Amino acid sequence: MTALFTGSEADIADAFWTRMGMTQDPGWRVHLDAAAVASPGDLFLSDTSGVPLEYSRSVTRALQKNSGRLGVALADSDGRVYAKGVVGTRRTAARTVAGARLVAGPLAVMAAHRKATAVAPTSPVGRTAQLGADLAASGWFGLRLARAALTYREWACVTIRMPHSTDATLDVMGMWHSGPHRFWADPFVLIDSGESWLFMEELDRATGRGHLIAARIIDGDLRDPRVILSNDHHLSFPVVGRHQGRWIATVETCARHNPVYTFDRPGDPWHEDAELPALPPHTADAVADFDAGTLVGTDAATDGHSVLVRYALQGGEWVPQPDAVRVDIGWSRGGGVVDTARGIRAVQDCAGTYGTALGWTSTEDPDQHLARWSAADLSTPGWRGVHTMTWDPLQQQVWIDGWRRRVSPLGWRHRLVEQGHFAQCQG
Repeated sequence: MTALFTGSEADIADAFWTRMGMTQDPGWRVHLDAAAVASPGDLFLSDTSGVPLEYSRSVTRALQKNSGRLGVALADSDGRVYAKGVVGTRRTAARTVAGARLVAGPLAVMAAHRKATAVAPTSPVGRTAQLGADLAASGWFGLRLARAALTYREWACVTIRMPHSTDATLDVMGMWHSGPHRFWADPFVLIDSGESWLFMEELDRATGRGHLIAARIIDGDLRDPRVILSNDHHLSFPVVGRHQGRWIATVETCARHNPVYTFDRPGDPWHEDAELPALPPHTADAVADFDAGTLVGTDAATDGHSVLVRYALQGGEWVPQPDAVRVDIGWSRGGGVVDTARGIRAVQDCAGTYGTALGWTSTEDPDQHLARWSAADLSTPGWRGVHTMTWDPLQQQVWIDGWRRRVSPLGWRHRLVEQGHFAQCQG
């Protein structure tokens, strides 16, 4: 057996925390010491059956079926699995395994808070099967390239009826709104002084950078959209709230510095709030509750879609909480608001195709999945994905975004421009 890496839980987890800027935490060391009593010195990355990932049939099956998701785990040679997660697949088996290695640290963190389970490892896969899987995956990748060359995604927002966990339909109430560049996404709804507002990302397809806009909601229509925040970086996923009598807002950005913003009235420009600490770097889809001193988001520097981390505000700094780390490409990426009253969090499924589906998960137990909707559950046809859900506390306004493909001979150029800034950004 050739381990993909060796090291104790402490070694692997410490490397993860060091990268996140957390080098001293006595409480965390206690957890590790307790877990190490029954743990071997070396662990390896495996599938959920305990087979080393480089020999796993799960990898070849995921590539052949184009499922977009792969179960991973930390295991030892005695057939014990210490933590499980779900990550996305890549173009080949080798690239998929390399991508899965990125979550070794978060899995080690999870292992210290879970009891090891015995498994019965399945037989390893042969080299011929791996080559066949690579060939199939290359075929799927070629089809995606051909599709991307002649199409682009139109993103739009629409109002719906508030669904319930037992509903199978997202009942669309009005027209889809997509703006001048056919890209409005990541909505956040706010009702204040009898006025309803929707904050969202607008992507400028000429530059590939997103900025934030605010629009008034009048009879299900979006009126008078205006830019409220724009800079030299990509901006998306606005979240607005109240703290100590003033409006505050957070965004997702590729910039190294991601401050909290404030504004005077809904629709006014946003400016940096110097009194509140900036968000942790490289945190995707962050939702912060400054009154409670908590923040939940995705650690995009480790894996852009799979690694959920919860932070606590301690001494003016955001400190990651080890017992809340999760690895799951279907439920870790935020997809809207955190509803503390109902104890649910909106999440998006990024497996296979980004924006595949959205759902609700419990805020107390992220492993408890309460509901899921895909484009097939929309009451209007033609859309391929759903991505974000937002609602006000009284559920008077409920909005989602989704995407559909539009034919264009310049589809390849739209894609290159959209990705261009991220390739050059040093944030």
